[in-house]
Amino acid sequence: MNFIQTRNAIFKNLQCILPKSRIYNIRRNISSIHNDSNNRWLKISFADGNYGIFPYVWLRDTSLDSTTYSISDSMKARNLMMRDFDVEVVPESFKLDKEKNELKILWPGNVESCYPASWLKSRNLSSDSVKKLRKNVYLSPGKLWNKEEIEQRLQRFDHNKVMEDDKALHDFLYAVCCDGIAVLKNGPLKDKETVIKIGDRIGLIHQTHFGKTFEVTTKVEASNMAYAHGGELPYHTDFPSLSQPPELQMLYMYQKAPENGGLSMFVDGFYIAELMRKNNPDAFKILTETPIEFIEEGYDIHERDGKDFKFIFDMASKHRTIKLDESGNVIKIQFGNAMRSWFFDIDPEKIQDVYRALKIFTTLCYAPENQLIFPLENGDTVLWANTRCLHARSGYKSTKENNRSILGCYFMWDIVKSRIRVIREKLNLPENQNAL
Repeated sequence: MNFIQTRNAIFKNLQCILPKSRIYNIRRNISSIHNDSNNRWLKISFADGNYGIFPYVWLRDTSLDSTTYSISDSMKARNLMMRDFDVEVVPESFKLDKEKNELKILWPGNVESCYPASWLKSRNLSSDSVKKLRKNVYLSPGKLWNKEEIEQRLQRFDHNKVMEDDKALHDFLYAVCCDGIAVLKNGPLKDKETVIKIGDRIGLIHQTHFGKTFEVTTKVEASNMAYAHGGELPYHTDFPSLSQPPELQMLYMYQKAPENGGLSMFVDGFYIAELMRKNNPDAFKILTETPIEFIEEGYDIHERDGKDFKFIFDMASKHRTIKLDESGNVIKIQFGNAMRSWFFDIDPEKIQDVYRALKIFTTLCYAPENQLIFPLENGDTVLWANTRCLHARSGYKSTKENNRSILGCYFMWDIVKSRIRVIREKLNLPENQNAL
């Protein structure tokens, strides 16, 4: 693909995601270009009164020519190696092509670059709206919830529609991004391939030491507390014993428990963390700063090539219960009391305060006003963020004729969010943003 084809392809993609009226206005709105050679940038003013600062080095690095980028359906990648890139590069010449309404630059090495006004404006790093829009690419969590809020807005989708319609799949996965949880209704009954089918529809299932998929049912020689009995399970995130746990979990109800047992219970861990930050700041600080150790030892039987395979594991991890990013935002919850170890890498005199902080955290999880509790009916599927929402299970009694069975698997956010972006591009949804 030559430069002209590449530029036209990029601009065509932009036309697909913006209304035509906006394209018309944007393509005719470069009013002036000012060269600031001392600061090494071009100041581009637009007809609507806005302007942007475009550094030389950034313009050269983002040039959509064939020497700078390889662009195809299978790959989009920068050819320039940082080792060879001249970060002190200066344009040999530049001009405004008023007829095409684009900036043209000739770089050293006889590299010609063209930047349409629409391309420049949609990538104007001087614009707060551009920065805000770009953050949406990462599909960050939406509004946090308690019982009242999530019961009003918990989104339920038709299983068959999600499996057949890309927009429905997009909306289902986006709901999980926003609320940390969503449900599929009216799914197939007693189909043990359902989890694999949904997993393949979403993308790549994340394999763990319990295999690609798993079945939660009472069994002899249980490898996990969920399999050991039909009793209540406390609030937890799965795999606190891993430094990089799977970030989402999905469960499909194959056979629900008789009567009213085995209810699914969820709480928004991010919301709980914010309650602590507000009302129990000392306990919040402890859980954001104190590493706690988790150990998981045992074995699980997987099927491999039609035969049983015994996988022995000894997982150990040490981490904070509440993880913050560099701005102080809660980005990860990781806790499971069943796997909590004896070891504390702190002065013994501080251990009592850690227990008190964990007690406050757990008490808030069990506060009725914070819990989402509902039954999964046969054929229902729930997908939730494992590193945001803690989950639990009410106790149940099974019989030989009716042994509760639920099938599941895990995903990573990167795969789920990639699927959302792919659908946005495929369907030309207004939320779509191009990589280049």
